[in-house]
Amino acid sequence: MTLTINTDVIRRLRDALLAEAATGAGAQDAHPHRDAALARVAPFAETMYLVMIADGRSAPQEIAAVRGAVRLLTRDLLEDADLDRLLDACAAAASERGAEVMLQVLGGRLCANRGDRETAFTLAAAVALADDEVTDSERALVGDVAEWYGVSSKRARELLGAMQSTG
Repeated sequence: MTLTINTDVIRRLRDALLAEAATGAGAQDAHPHRDAALARVAPFAETMYLVMIADGRSAPQEIAAVRGAVRLLTRDLLEDADLDRLLDACAAAASERGAEVMLQVLGGRLCANRGDRETAFTLAAAVALADDEVTDSERALVGDVAEWYGVSSKRARELLGAMQSTG
């Protein structure tokens, strides 16, 4: 599946994530629901992380987009140290398992909830565009996310705000 990721919808989402990362201060005190928030957001963070490293590098804007998304998803419950540990855990899992195995596992965790799998897919696209350059490897991985998470080609294009898929 070839997807058009650089759309108005995804640019707006990317901009919101980057703004959240820049303005989010992080929780000042440990929140009693922090562990639950971390567990809930982990599959989304892992998905975004895989897209971020798909081209073999992680641009500062991509890291900021992941951090902004996690802040939004957790309503800023996490401290910066929690975000750092989450990203470290994503790196370890990606190194140990590889992208395809992780996508299979994550797809299994998210496939029961349409909203979750569509959110993960859309956030993945926003991270791919975070540095204003969507590489072929990032585009392919976003397509793999759609496939493993059960997002149809038609629905993927709708979520991206693209009427047709192009190269």
